[in-house]
Amino acid sequence: MSRVLRGIWLELRVIPVLLWSASALTLGTALGARGSDLDVAAYLGAVTLGLLIQGLLAHCVNEIEDWRSGTDQHDSPRVISGGSKVLAGGLLSVGEMTALFWVALTLTTVLGLSMVVAHGAALLPFGLLGVVGAIAYTQPPLRAAYHPFIGEAVAFGCLMLCVPGAAVLQGGDIDAVTVLSSVAVSGYAVAMLMVHHYLDLEADRAADPPKRTTIVVLGLDRGRRYATAWCAVALAAGAAASAIEPLLLPLPIAYCLGLAAHLRCRPDDVVSVTKCEMAIIFSGIGGAMGAAALVEPPLALMLLVAAAVIGLELRLAAPPPQERVA
Repeated sequence: MSRVLRGIWLELRVIPVLLWSASALTLGTALGARGSDLDVAAYLGAVTLGLLIQGLLAHCVNEIEDWRSGTDQHDSPRVISGGSKVLAGGLLSVGEMTALFWVALTLTTVLGLSMVVAHGAALLPFGLLGVVGAIAYTQPPLRAAYHPFIGEAVAFGCLMLCVPGAAVLQGGDIDAVTVLSSVAVSGYAVAMLMVHHYLDLEADRAADPPKRTTIVVLGLDRGRRYATAWCAVALAAGAAASAIEPLLLPLPIAYCLGLAAHLRCRPDDVVSVTKCEMAIIFSGIGGAMGAAALVEPPLALMLLVAAAVIGLELRLAAPPPQERVA
């Protein structure tokens, strides 16, 4: 794969996208399509928007800012965190990544407005707030990612829009099950984000301006309890949703596995954090996608798609042999 194409793919970071926007949009689509025909085109459009907004808009601005502040250039030992390694590996330059952001914003605008025209103005707030949140997460004046508690509040709020937005796109209503599922998926993703910040602690402290994440402010011990509390909230919401709609049972089951990974994680150990974060991610994807497949069986195909792109991501994330030797 060429340098630029490999850089763009890795910047998408499809594994976290699968846990965050793709899982939320797939579950929301399933809930919205209950009792009616699945609008496949609308679903694919929603997932494409999620990929553009989270995978490129949010990731590009975050990558550039973290590179300039120095947190992604810090030599602290990290495997999953510390950015996509696209800038550090020379796959894309800051200029190329800036251009990628503007291309993604243009595509997002065109696709988003097209879907509003086709499906109604009620969808506009969901997409607009998603774009604003993706940029405000890193960029001034809010710079949510650089302030404690604000970063996860913005992330939680943006992801909360995905489940009901996808349900509305399918012609469904925003009922109690939809709201509870939204809280579950969003809370679980934020819990994973806190784990993602464990190994960034020293790098974030040394950044200029300092990246005062919640983990930096709380420290690793209290930060671990904070992350676990987010997961517990997600589990409770998922359990409540499955009590109303039993087909959502994969959600709390998977979140129990995620909670176990939070509890056994040692935040100061690179191997432990890496293994536990991957367990949390894969449990979350499996739970949300599995629940969606039970509610709306055609969406079971997304489990196969997820498995395929995860395999490709893991393959491309590894440096080529010549880079490993160097």
